[in-house]
Amino acid sequence: MPALTPSNTLSRSATQFIMSALRLVGALRSGLNLSNAELTDSQTVLNDMLDAFSVDRVMIPAVTVQTRNQNQVPLTLIPSQQAYTLGNTNENENFLLARPSRVDRVSIMYSASQQTPVELPMEMLDDVEWQGITNKSTLSILPQVCFVDESNAVFPDMVLYFWPVPTVANPVVLYIWTPLQLFPDLQSKFFFPPGYAEMLRYNLATRLAAEFPCDLKKFQLVEKLAAESYARVTGINVRAKEAVCDEAIVGSHGHMGNIFTGAANRSQRY
Repeated sequence: MPALTPSNTLSRSATQFIMSALRLVGALRSGLNLSNAELTDSQTVLNDMLDAFSVDRVMIPAVTVQTRNQNQVPLTLIPSQQAYTLGNTNENENFLLARPSRVDRVSIMYSASQQTPVELPMEMLDDVEWQGITNKSTLSILPQVCFVDESNAVFPDMVLYFWPVPTVANPVVLYIWTPLQLFPDLQSKFFFPPGYAEMLRYNLATRLAAEFPCDLKKFQLVEKLAAESYARVTGINVRAKEAVCDEAIVGSHGHMGNIFTGAANRSQRY
């Protein structure tokens, strides 16, 4: 999980999560310990759960704005190169970063004078839209679109395709899903955003109940609390986007239209 600095954040180890989760479902009494094999098996379940959450946008606490690779080298286009690998499996990828669950958005930083760079968002294409570009060898100073290949053919890396093919080494900005960090061992402690510690503890308990004998009455309550804690976390991670009305419908203030009152000016709430 991403490390946070506020004093009200919670730090927990994998062992603490596992022991507490098993006590919740009555599979472990207070004061008793688990064998090393049981702890290792439970750590696998915990990391599998975190890995599954990492592909669900509502479980991602933040989108990271990435301008440098893991060695703090700026992410930059290469003139006349269209495809760029992203990952750190071979350590020679163009964008040397841990493979994210998803590249959400991509921008190019451009400045004719090199003094006042501006960020130019790129249009993100899917495979069908990328296929529709008939002449993929077109050259330009500024690429306009990006296609991210996440297929098994390039796994464990990703490949980002830019079009038109860049002719200038402009900096790149990646907006990527912040992955949920897995527990590398049983002792290391990590910080968690508000709500995550409880959510992980109760949801881990429901998963461990499938591998350890548990109290069915306790499991029913734990399952309910797991769903409630999950809903709280997803509720804060999902942010509603502001609705925009076409100016032809509401006039020159269309970009500020209020969908609740029908007024063209967003400030007219009542």
